[in-house]
Amino acid sequence: MEKIHNKLKEKSKRYSDWHENPHHQKVHWGATVAVALIVGLLVLKGIGAWRDTIYNVVVIEFSPRAATLTLDPKTKSVKVGDFFVVNIILDTAGKAVDGVDVYSLHYDPTILNVIDDVSSKPGIQITPSALMEITAMNSVNQSTGTIKFGQVAQVGADFSGKGVLASVHFKAVGKGNTYLKFDFKLGSTTDTNVAHAGRDRLMNVVDALYTVTAK
Repeated sequence: MEKIHNKLKEKSKRYSDWHENPHHQKVHWGATVAVALIVGLLVLKGIGAWRDTIYNVVVIEFSPRAATLTLDPKTKSVKVGDFFVVNIILDTAGKAVDGVDVYSLHYDPTILNVIDDVSSKPGIQITPSALMEITAMNSVNQSTGTIKFGQVAQVGADFSGKGVLASVHFKAVGKGNTYLKFDFKLGSTTDTNVAHAGRDRLMNVVDALYTVTAK
C-alpha cells in the first residue's frame, strides 16, 4: 500500500496536494467505515438466507409426509348384476391428521354404478365412517364416474392411526375392466390430500382394478 501511495503522489499533483490537506485522514476513516458497513450488511444478509434455509429443512424434517390412502380390495372379479363393497382405508403412519379430501376418485360408469347409501339426502352419496366428526363433502356423479369425499375433525381434535374412511357400494352393470383411481400428485394441494394444520401429509395412494364378466 505504501509503494502505491508514493507512486500516486509522484505521478499526480492533485493527489499529492489532497494528501497534504489536514482533513484527508478523516476522509480515509469515513471510507473505511463505509466499506465495513457494506461488508457487514452483506454478511448479515448471507447469514439470514442461511438461517432461513436451515429453518425450512427443520420444518420438513419435523412434518414428514407419511399418510397413505388405499382401496380395499385392490383387485376383484365379479359378474354383471353383482354387488360389492370397496373401503377407502386411511393410514396416518402414527401421525396426527385433521382432514382428508378424496378429490376425486374415478371409475368407469359403463361398468360400475355407485349405490346411494344416504337416502335421506338428494343425489348419490357413499357411506362415511366416524374417523373424523364432520363429513364436509360427499357426492357421486354417476354420469362421469366421479366420487368426491371429505372429512375434517372438530377444532382441537385430530385422528391418528388406521381405519376405514368411507365405503363405496358398487353394482356391476357392464362387462370389462375398470380402475378405481385417485386423483393424486405428490406435492399438489388441489387434488386428494391428507392434512394436518394446513400441511399435506399424503405420501402415497393405492388404486384398484376390478373385472366384470358376463353372468
